[in-house]
Amino acid sequence: MKKFRYSNVLGKEQILHSSVCDYLDYKYPNVFYFHPHNEAKRTPYERFLMKVMRLRPGVPDILVPFPQQGNTGMALEFKIKPNKLTENQKNIISILNSYKWKVYVCYNFDQAKNNIDQYLKMIDNNKC
Repeated sequence: MKKFRYSNVLGKEQILHSSVCDYLDYKYPNVFYFHPHNEAKRTPYERFLMKVMRLRPGVPDILVPFPQQGNTGMALEFKIKPNKLTENQKNIISILNSYKWKVYVCYNFDQAKNNIDQYLKMIDNNKC
């Protein structure tokens, strides 16, 4: 993980997330992915604004809108045991699955790496 000013205050799930992003950047530099920043402590105005703008609680941590192997895209949700999926997360995963998204719930880096490689194994990185 890259060192940043506030690296020492990151939680285990945030460290996992950052490590997975580092891996994606290194191994698949031409694959577009993003993090929909849903989680945060927000002011009352920001909570109001997110509601008006239709923020969807439960969206996975990383979305890779890259069609592959009959799927529309790949989504990664990170959990550190003993944490479990919330009801919102289960509902969003069900919706994404119905839209032919491959969704992985990952509890450690190796699991995330294996899922990413399995999903992206057929790509030619120079053509992405």
